[in-house]
Amino acid sequence: MTDLLLLAGVLLCLLSLPLAVVQLLRLQPPRAAVLAFVLGILLVFASAWLNPDPFRVQDIPAAFGRVIGN
Repeated sequence: MTDLLLLAGVLLCLLSLPLAVVQLLRLQPPRAAVLAFVLGILLVFASAWLNPDPFRVQDIPAAFGRVIGN
């Protein structure tokens, strides 16, 4: 469960960057990008809170491997 939350949070944070660029190019306020970023950060924090082990950046590829069954 924590792996899915971590990966979803990282994916939303990464998705917020192109969303912000597109919305700024359209001269719109980047509301969807901010919402995606905040939700991504909340999911990463929820993953870290539910997992008793310390969180490291190296855990992201390991979590991806566990989710896809590698």
